[in-house]
Amino acid sequence: MRRRRMLVQLAHHKLLFLLLLFTFVGSSVMAQQYTGMTGLLHVPSAEMDTIENLRFGVHLLPKYMMPDAIRFEGEKYASTNWYVSAMPLKWVEVGYSFTLMKFHKNLDKNSEETGFYSKDRYFSLRLRPLREGRYWPSVVIGGNDVIGQRDGDSYSFYFRNFYLAASKHVELPFGEVGGHLAYRYWTKSYNKRWNGVVGGLTFRPSIYRPLRFIAEYDGNGVNIGADCVLFRYVQLQASLMKCRYPSVGGALRIELKGRGPRP
Repeated sequence: MRRRRMLVQLAHHKLLFLLLLFTFVGSSVMAQQYTGMTGLLHVPSAEMDTIENLRFGVHLLPKYMMPDAIRFEGEKYASTNWYVSAMPLKWVEVGYSFTLMKFHKNLDKNSEETGFYSKDRYFSLRLRPLREGRYWPSVVIGGNDVIGQRDGDSYSFYFRNFYLAASKHVELPFGEVGGHLAYRYWTKSYNKRWNGVVGGLTFRPSIYRPLRFIAEYDGNGVNIGADCVLFRYVQLQASLMKCRYPSVGGALRIELKGRGPRP
């Protein structure tokens, strides 16, 4: 009974964490993936940002989001992902990311000093061949860690995956509801738990358009979160992966052009 009360209290604390984070934010934005690209939380979507922009950001990756092959002395660990992404055109999005990796200092296994002394770097790309219309969804083809030769059994391309995604939004009296569906393929066998059909729902309440709630299935579990923009230039996201593991991220946005109409 005591353990049950502790679990209920922990759930309440996590919910409060999400609510407090978004109490003071404003302006509207599409959801952001942990790679810095437009998307949901851990799942791609066919949404594109409404502004041609640059983003510089960082995202906390809990152990759950780290590939199983990234370990230090046999143990998985949490890390951070740093990125810069750009939307030079309304149908193209590109990004460069690096994930900090834990090693002995100077990569010397005899060194007693350990820390995040290495990086896994990769490029991401998204193309939108079909823009959302009244009777059809938007469609995006994309991938992460897309540049490089065939990976084979190499110990790189930890985050390499490719996907086809579709998104459709419906305006209701109480807000905007978005449906998102994708098929994703990770090239490394240790990431296969995230393969296959994935997707989610988004909701933007009419009483407070800047706030957006997200629920998704990433192939291995259900994730929940929300995102928003503070003063138009600071983008924030918070989530609970598998409804248990907290993850947060933030980015600075630099607009290349003025605001345009929503897609």
